[in-house]
Amino acid sequence: MTTRSGPPDAVSSRIGDELSPAAHEPPPTQDDIQIHDAKRLEDIASTIQEYASLRFGGRAQVSSRGDIIDAVAAGVNFLGEELQASYSEIERKVADRTAELGVITEQLALRALHDELTGLPNRTLFWDRLSHRMSIANRRRTGFAVIFADLDKFKEINDTQGHAVGDRLLVDVASRIRGALRAGDSAARMGGDEFLVLIDDAATKDAALIVANRLSAALAAPYQLETVWRIVTASIGVAVGPEGFERADDVVAAADTAMYDAKQHGRGLCVLYGDNRRDRAAVLQADHDDGASPWEAIRGDKPPPP
Repeated sequence: MTTRSGPPDAVSSRIGDELSPAAHEPPPTQDDIQIHDAKRLEDIASTIQEYASLRFGGRAQVSSRGDIIDAVAAGVNFLGEELQASYSEIERKVADRTAELGVITEQLALRALHDELTGLPNRTLFWDRLSHRMSIANRRRTGFAVIFADLDKFKEINDTQGHAVGDRLLVDVASRIRGALRAGDSAARMGGDEFLVLIDDAATKDAALIVANRLSAALAAPYQLETVWRIVTASIGVAVGPEGFERADDVVAAADTAMYDAKQHGRGLCVLYGDNRRDRAAVLQADHDDGASPWEAIRGDKPPPP
């Protein structure tokens, strides 16, 4: 076969340019990656077609022993390897992106069901757990209870020390609530300074009040807010089920009613919801013998005596 020297034809020159790496082009962004990869595949496929349509001697002698090389086959094989490498790169990027989306999905689900400030379950998740507990009430020997806790005069903290300090107080309150609960119980933040607790196993009303009183005592211990110590009490309402309740809303509304009753009659009270009665024998009231306001700042590095 006769070969001739000379400048490469326009098609071959353009193909070489297309196969050379784009050193001066900026890397594609995350949003453009799929378009970029798709275009690369299209370019490779187009180049293969152009190689196949070239009209020149595709076989050339490369040694005195008569060895020959099929230029078209070599080019197609090379481009095939490039195509396979491109597919592998796309598969890797898809796998990486899928893993990233999985992490993002988990984070979004966590945010959707938990309070961002305290990390406690939010209203949606609490309602789901309470509704589930009510749906299996007939299969459980013991009842359940809902505790509704509202901090007393929390607005004074925000007004006197700022919302940042108030937020830190809410985080501390959430931590104390977690510490006061038993295994199987769960807590949630309703919003603002309102918290809910689901007592999964409440054999009696007295048993539910024991948990509520323990929670009240834990919340009444002094808090260090920047340079001062403050005593924060909570008004607590307790509703015990399943008798008399058909929906989760009904149980929470009953606990809210009892909490409002507690707030109207003092601070640091636990009140049991009932048929127009309050179980005063089980009420716990925070002890302030000195008559000082619980919001009076107590300065010093050490907490005041209980």
